[in-house]
Amino acid sequence: MPHTLTPDYRTNDSPMMALEHPLFADHGIKVWMKRDDLNHPTIQGNKWHKLKHNLEAAKAAGKSTLLTFGGAYSNHIAATAAAGQAYGFQTIGYIRGDELAGRPERWSHTLLTAQQNGMQLHFLSRSDYRLKTQSDFLDTLSAKHSEAYILPEGGTNQAAVQGFKTLSQTIEFQCPNWTHLFTAVGTGGTLAGLVKFATPNPQRHILGVASLKQADYLIPDIESLSGVSYNAAHSPNWRLLTEYCGPGYGQTAPDIEAAQHWFESQFHIPLDSVYTNKMVYGFLQELQSGRLPSGSKVVLYHSGGLQGNPKT
Repeated sequence: MPHTLTPDYRTNDSPMMALEHPLFADHGIKVWMKRDDLNHPTIQGNKWHKLKHNLEAAKAAGKSTLLTFGGAYSNHIAATAAAGQAYGFQTIGYIRGDELAGRPERWSHTLLTAQQNGMQLHFLSRSDYRLKTQSDFLDTLSAKHSEAYILPEGGTNQAAVQGFKTLSQTIEFQCPNWTHLFTAVGTGGTLAGLVKFATPNPQRHILGVASLKQADYLIPDIESLSGVSYNAAHSPNWRLLTEYCGPGYGQTAPDIEAAQHWFESQFHIPLDSVYTNKMVYGFLQELQSGRLPSGSKVVLYHSGGLQGNPKT
């Protein structure tokens, strides 16, 4: 049976680090990074917040297995595998891309890490993978894996969103006067949680930087999960920035790589190669485009994902 969640990580914390640089001073802004890459030894960053209430729900339902979905670079896949190993669940991952079946030499470091942590990997064609939210498909999986608690792609559901309440309170305590909060966006759960639990303030802006192309389709889901419509009249104001994703999910470009190299060399904080690199790139572009006014107090949310970086 699953182990009880370790109490130390129910209300775990991570540092808020001030980032000082002439570029920021020249624009009259102050910048901090919320280092949630340091919040848990194996279930890193936003994935801890998304999983903690789901783990409790799986335990309460008497389930012995966690089953979920993701692509080859999914931090959620790696985090679910790590959670299973840490808390006594078996884990199953249904992975997009049947061309990877039986080809471990082509697997990402994320998939290799998940397998090393005990996850059974099943590879689906892209057409079959698109069925992952359909009731008939889920019913078939439930019948096949009756012992499994099924998590959606990215771990994004209402239990996951609820997990960001404590994080939002911690950010408020550590940096009470923030005006702008940047986060990376995959499935939209993290952005939805930060919007849902932000202290109301019409001067605040929560900016999600999409990591995949044509991400506007996420807006209705984020509205539904957060309860806050995509409308500047609401407080806090939130936006989904879709122009900083480069070639697409899991892909980069020279300007994104240059921004990542600059940031890491200046502040000695590693970024992941799928999400936070694009978040920082988006922040720098917004700054240099004049969309962050003088006097802004900016928090960059480091959502982890470092396990997915290529190992040299």
